[in-house]
Amino acid sequence: MKLRSMLLIGLAAVLIPAASYLLFELGRYEAGYSLLDRRREVEEHRRVTAEQARTIDELKRQIAILETSRDIDRETAAQLEDTLMELEAKLQAQEEELAFYRGIISPPDGVAGLRIQSLEVVPEHGEQRYTLRLVLMQAIVQNRRVAGVVRLRLTGARDGEELELSLEDVAADENVTELPFGFRYFQGLEQELELPEGFEPATIEVEVRPTEPRGEPLTRTFEWAEVGGDSLEE
Repeated sequence: MKLRSMLLIGLAAVLIPAASYLLFELGRYEAGYSLLDRRREVEEHRRVTAEQARTIDELKRQIAILETSRDIDRETAAQLEDTLMELEAKLQAQEEELAFYRGIISPPDGVAGLRIQSLEVVPEHGEQRYTLRLVLMQAIVQNRRVAGVVRLRLTGARDGEELELSLEDVAADENVTELPFGFRYFQGLEQELELPEGFEPATIEVEVRPTEPRGEPLTRTFEWAEVGGDSLEE
């Protein structure tokens, strides 16, 4: 008898909560709430969230592609610009070389004799140090070898006083008083210069003296700034 009572009590303990939950769900169902619908809503939210996550990932991938493409385009444009500048420099050099050889074949002033084609003074590392580059030429119609020496004379000022210097005074190498030359069509001469401290050059005079008896000396004066000598200070 006692055992039967205990079984009834245990069964009641199980059935009463179950009945209460069923009544609770029945009430929510009658009120328009469905557990199944709730689960469907949750699943729908999960699906939408997953789709949005995939969309975000796709957008990030497209942005990365666009940024990479932009960087590639910039790099390509920079490379094209460098190539263009290089080609323009080569074209300029070719045009200058062509003009030089045209001068050999047919001088622009019609003078076929010995001439100073160009003079350049390039600043070097170190105060008052320069490299002088001189090009001599004669027209191809001469068809004969010419030889001689080149002498230089610099004029300028030092401590407010005018000063003239010869090649011997400014040559970086000792015992250089003149530059020898000998060519048929053209020749380039180069000489390192080291100017005295405080000397400010204004002009440089180039005297070309052929050794042949009938050769006439050729003298030409250049402004120091025009031949590039001032670029070191700038």
